[in-house]
Amino acid sequence: MPLSKLKELPKDSDKGVLSIDLSDLAGDGAVFRFRSPKAADLFPDATLTKDLRVGYAEFPEALIYQIYILGRCYLPGPDDDGENPYRAFADLGRANAAVFYRILTEFMTWSPLDLLDAKVADAKNASAE
Repeated sequence: MPLSKLKELPKDSDKGVLSIDLSDLAGDGAVFRFRSPKAADLFPDATLTKDLRVGYAEFPEALIYQIYILGRCYLPGPDDDGENPYRAFADLGRANAAVFYRILTEFMTWSPLDLLDAKVADAKNASAE
């Protein structure tokens, strides 16, 4: 198959936006929105993840990766205060694990990464050969 045929393959379906409503915990309007991860999101920025590993040394690598994905896919709202989303989610994980895991679980159910994680690991291993 010629490479030009790749353009004819069907595109990923648009999943829209995930809205996670935490109004029951934080009051009206506590809704966080996320987009679906893109291919580039699956390969973390080494500088950013290093900063997260240093600032949150107690977090395992897999948790740093999940925080990175949440931060990349977070969609700021009109009343967003400009807080760093990576640090905001990491701080939440440190301060209130139940709410953090609620957000992470809803996101992972909506956009499961387990199959993609294996593909990313395979791609990294293949590039190291």
